[in-house]
Amino acid sequence: MPMTVETQLELDLKPVKEANLISASVKPIEHKVVEIPFSSNISAGKNTYVYDAHTYHTKVPPEGIKQVIEYYTNPGETVLDPFCGSGMTGVATVETGRRALLSDLSPAAVFIASNITRPLDADRYMQAVREAVDHFKEENRALYSTSCRTCSKPTPVNYTVWSYDVTCNSCHQEFSLFDAAKSEKADVKESKILPEFPCPHCNVIQKKRQLKRGAIKPVLVGYRCPTKGCTKGNKDTNASLNAEDLALLASIKEEGVPAGLWYPTDVFPKGMNTTQPIQAGITSVDKAYTPRALRAMAQLWNYASAIEDEEIKQKLLFTITSLYQRVTVFSEFRFWGGSGNIANYSVPAVMNEQNVFATFLRKAKTIESYFRTAPQLHRDVTARVQSATHLTYLADNSVDYVFTDPPFGSNINYSEMNFLWESWLQHKTETTHEAIVHKVQEKKMDDYQVLLTQAFAECKRVLKPGGWITIVFHNSSDKVWAALQNAIRNAGLQISGAQTFDKQHGTFKQFVSDNAVGYDIMVHCRKEVGDMIAMDSLAAPMTKADVSAFIGKALRSEDIYSVKFLHVNRKQEFDYRKLYAELLTTSISKSLIGIAFDEFRTLVDRELEILNPTKDLAH
Repeated sequence: MPMTVETQLELDLKPVKEANLISASVKPIEHKVVEIPFSSNISAGKNTYVYDAHTYHTKVPPEGIKQVIEYYTNPGETVLDPFCGSGMTGVATVETGRRALLSDLSPAAVFIASNITRPLDADRYMQAVREAVDHFKEENRALYSTSCRTCSKPTPVNYTVWSYDVTCNSCHQEFSLFDAAKSEKADVKESKILPEFPCPHCNVIQKKRQLKRGAIKPVLVGYRCPTKGCTKGNKDTNASLNAEDLALLASIKEEGVPAGLWYPTDVFPKGMNTTQPIQAGITSVDKAYTPRALRAMAQLWNYASAIEDEEIKQKLLFTITSLYQRVTVFSEFRFWGGSGNIANYSVPAVMNEQNVFATFLRKAKTIESYFRTAPQLHRDVTARVQSATHLTYLADNSVDYVFTDPPFGSNINYSEMNFLWESWLQHKTETTHEAIVHKVQEKKMDDYQVLLTQAFAECKRVLKPGGWITIVFHNSSDKVWAALQNAIRNAGLQISGAQTFDKQHGTFKQFVSDNAVGYDIMVHCRKEVGDMIAMDSLAAPMTKADVSAFIGKALRSEDIYSVKFLHVNRKQEFDYRKLYAELLTTSISKSLIGIAFDEFRTLVDRELEILNPTKDLAH
C-alpha cells in the first residue's frame, strides 16, 4: 500500500470566499494607483541562495521581480501569480512586505512554492538533516563503498559513471561509448564526450547520435580517499571498477528495495518528453533510478514521511525533491563534476550516478544557506493547486497586482517534467486546462491561445480597477508571440508597455547555442477603471521591410550588440538575442509579431553584410 504523504496541498477546487482567504484582522491598505507602466529594463542574476535552493524548469530572479512589485504596489497590498511555478514571485512579494497569492495547476510546483516561501530556522533544519544523515550512515557505507586504488583502504563512492555499449555502423562491432568517445584535456572544462570519433575496431568515424545502443555498464568510479597518509588522500580520484565494485552492484540489484519501503512505480504517460525514456526501456518512475539510487531514495523518502513534526517533514521532503534529475538515469556525466537538471527526459549515452546520501547533504547545505540568509519577517502566503483559467477562490476586484510568467507555447511540457516529482508526492497535474501547445494532448496554437485568454480574463476579473498585470514571456516563434498578443487583447486588456528582463546568467543552451533567445520580455497591461475597455486594434503583422528598417537603424546606432559565451571557448559574437528582444519590446503593443528568431537572424546577417562586407560579425 502506498504511504500517505501529507504535503499540505490544497487540492480541492471548490470556491473559497475572499473573507476566508484574506484575513479580516489586517488593516485595509490604500490601493496604489499607477498611471504609467514600469519603464526600465531589468537585469537580475540567478546566482542567489533562494534561486539555487530548489531546481525548477524556469525561474524569474526575485531581485528583479521586487523592482516591479514595488513600483506597482504599496506594502501590505496583494500580489497574485496564477502560474506560480517554484514560487519566485511569492518570495519577492513577501520580502517586500506584500501579501502573496500563489496558485498553479501542478501539485509539484505548489509544493515547492509553499516551502520556498516559508523558510525554516536554519539550525533546526540542519539538525534534522544531520539526524537523517547519521541514521543512514551504515546504509550509505553499504551502498556506496569502494577501495582506494593507492592505499587499499575503504573509501566512500562519490559517483559512478555508466556508459552504453554501442554498435559501429561500419564494422558492426560493439564497444563502450565512453572508452571510445572520451576526450580528456588538462583543463577539465575542455574535456568532453566527442560527438564524432573513430571506431576502436575499424577506425571509421562514427557519429554518437547515430549509434545503436546496447547494454549500459559501469565504467568509472569516483572517490576521495579519507585515509591520512595516503598519497591520494582528499584528492578527487577516479578509477575503473574492480571485481568488488561489480559484485556490490550485482548484490544491490538482486536484493532490491527492502520490504516495507514505499516508492513510486507510476508508468510514464505518453507525451512529448517521455518518448525517449520509454523507448529506452525506462517505462516507469522506479526505472528512472539505478537499483542503488532507488533504494537510497526510498530510504530517505520513507524516513522523512514518518516524521511527526510537520514543518521538519515538509522541509526534508523538499530537500529530497530538490535532487530531481541529479540522482536519476537522466543525469549526464560531465568531466568537470556534478550534473544539472534539464527540462526534458533525455537519456544520456554516458550517465553520472551520484551518491544519493551525499547529494542530499550537499543540497541541504544549499537550502541551509537560503534559510540562514532569508529575511526574518512575517510571511503572508497562500499557495494552492488551481487552474489559472478558474480562479474561483478569488472574488472580483480583490487583487492589487498580478505578476506571472505563463507557459511559453511548447517550450516546456510542465505536466510531463513534473511527473517525476508528482509520483513521489502522489498528486498529479490535471492537464485539461494546461496552457500549452501539445500534440499528444491534442492542443494546437488556437487551443493554447484560448487557454491563455481564459487565464488573463480571470486575472482581469480579480484585479482591482486600475490594477496592472505584468506578464513575463520568452519564445523564438512569431506564432507563439502572436498568440500571446491576441490572448491579452481578447481578455479585454491592452498592452501599455514592455521591457527586457535579462537574467544575466542564461541556461546552458544559451551559453553555447547560436539560436536561443536570451532575454525575457516583460509585458505590462492594465485593467481600465469603470466599464471602459481600451483595446486598440493591433496592426497587421510586421513586414520584412519593417524589420529590416529596424535592424538597419539599430546597427547604425551607438549600441553594442555582442555577447561572450560562458563555459566554452568561443569568440565574442554578435548578440542577435538582444536585438530581437528590442524588436519585441518596441513592436509588441503596436503590431502582431510577424518574424521568428531564426528568420530574424538571417535578416541581421544580411544587413551586417551590407554595412560591413569585410568585417567580422562580432565587430
